[in-house]
Amino acid sequence: MSDTVHPAITDPDVRAHLARLAARAGTIPSGATDAEGDDAARIAELRANPSWVRLPDDDVIESIDTADGDIALRLYRPRAGHRGTLVFAHGGGWVAGDLDNNDALCRALAAATGAQVLSVDYRLAPEHPFPAGLDDLDRALRFAADGAGGLVDPTLLGVAGHSAGGNLAAALALRSREGRAPGIRVQVLLCPVLDAPDPGRPSYRAHTENLPLTAKGMQWYWGLYLPDATVPVPVEAAPLRVPGLAGSAPAVIVAAGVDPLSDEAEEYAGRLAASGTPVEFVRREGVPHLFLVFPSTPARDEVLAAVAPAVRAAFA
Repeated sequence: MSDTVHPAITDPDVRAHLARLAARAGTIPSGATDAEGDDAARIAELRANPSWVRLPDDDVIESIDTADGDIALRLYRPRAGHRGTLVFAHGGGWVAGDLDNNDALCRALAAATGAQVLSVDYRLAPEHPFPAGLDDLDRALRFAADGAGGLVDPTLLGVAGHSAGGNLAAALALRSREGRAPGIRVQVLLCPVLDAPDPGRPSYRAHTENLPLTAKGMQWYWGLYLPDATVPVPVEAAPLRVPGLAGSAPAVIVAAGVDPLSDEAEEYAGRLAASGTPVEFVRREGVPHLFLVFPSTPARDEVLAAVAPAVRAAFA
């Protein structure tokens, strides 16, 4: 069954994990399959069968469930002490995911960086398309900027997100830069979506099958998040299209080498750096989109360890 794993995935631990998943499912599980089908049924399946669940509290991270009005939140804080808080948006293509979806990643991020992570259960498309999720993340950042009931230092804030959540974090960082959201010290973008799907990008052309995220799958997600294809793509949905990036918060960006989104992540890092923004960019070769949420693989911990000093420096 390991033959179903894309040959470009060379990390042995990640290959083994994908092979195990394929053995159970008969194919490489993808959030959005390439097969045509009823959108509602596919969305229901995504939401009913999460691939990653919440972990029990451990001796490194303490989690606290709270809320800002009707938005559920989960705060992860290192037991050994912390400095700074990252307001975090989970992945799931804007259509799936919840506080449990990226639970293990939030724990690992808090442990690696020494920062608190405030995870946000934002509204999902297609019931709540753009900009609903972004507005919810904005609300959570404002809640943090007000102190979050004494749980957060409002002067030491950042935004973070994984996949579609990385898109929301990047867009919220743009609002912050423009003074339309509270000030932040860092933006942590983990395998983010930063532009509308572009089949002409080399990374899109190279990654069309046998992957956790394919080019066609990304197009399906995008069509649910921005259903009206007749209007211009808003820059808050595609931060890579912003004309200028000067004055942005320092950025930490991670890209997976075997991912339709890898080119846009690298391009965004380059544009931020060209604008004078401090950027820590890590491209991990031989791994696919979602590698940061795979269990029992060293790749995630090694990448987070590589970017953690930049986060710590931002909160110093």
